[in-house]
Amino acid sequence: MKRALGRAKRLPVVGWVTEIVQLYFSKRVSRAAAELAYFLILTFFPILICLSAFLKQMNLDLASMLEQADYLLPDSVIAIFRDYLNYLNGNQSTAMFLTGIFLAVLFASAAMRGLMNIMHEIYGRATFLGLWQIGASLLFSALLLVTVYLSLAVVVTGNWFFQLMGKILRLENLVERFVAWQWGKYALLISIVFLFILLLYRFTAPWDKPRPPVVPGAVGASLSLAVASLIFSEIMGNSARYSLVYGSLASVIILLVWLYLCGNVVILGHVVNYVIYCHRKQKDQRGREGQ
Repeated sequence: MKRALGRAKRLPVVGWVTEIVQLYFSKRVSRAAAELAYFLILTFFPILICLSAFLKQMNLDLASMLEQADYLLPDSVIAIFRDYLNYLNGNQSTAMFLTGIFLAVLFASAAMRGLMNIMHEIYGRATFLGLWQIGASLLFSALLLVTVYLSLAVVVTGNWFFQLMGKILRLENLVERFVAWQWGKYALLISIVFLFILLLYRFTAPWDKPRPPVVPGAVGASLSLAVASLIFSEIMGNSARYSLVYGSLASVIILLVWLYLCGNVVILGHVVNYVIYCHRKQKDQRGREGQ
């Protein structure tokens, strides 16, 4: 049995998976993902305050916007967003909007610092320390808000946009010519998320040479986020008994579990980059020793 396991570990794929699993438990990635989920759920509702003001200014239909996210988010999570946005729609004020921006930046920066800390543990050295870490976390919290707004713009830019352009340009059947956009926008949404994760990985990885790779983990994390969200949404949609367990808290628990899942995926992407980085260093070292 031990010999079989030893031979299996010599296989490249098995060896890499083993290293990733060992790092997952030794670096306590699950704890960091739980911390990230906690701060993200605190960030979500201030962001919704800002989104409510944005939707009101743009005269966008809330129901159609949430329908566009039905593929990626569980129904219970969409229900939370719908109820909260409906409440905010009748209670908007400048003070609430400014408070939403402040709290979103505050909690998002705390989430970013949590990510930086786990990256520090994985690589064994920090990229930012002290005031520099606070400044970088504020920058990435602002970048997170920009990513959310860009994602919203992609999601809500559906047939209504092409209908409007058709009326302005007097072009018939413009909507039918852009049916592919209905699925193409999800590819664009994944690309926006990929760009954010890529920048996050680049600036939280050590800056000394050789620079750790960031693209493989970012690609894997972006695609895994989409696939994991689709699977999780499908599982929750087909499960009718979780509300019996959690009662009125079922929707909030589902949102927390989804955020925890996303946190694990994002951090595991960085773990993959670290494993690739270690293998490259070992290969370079063997090359220098062989000269």
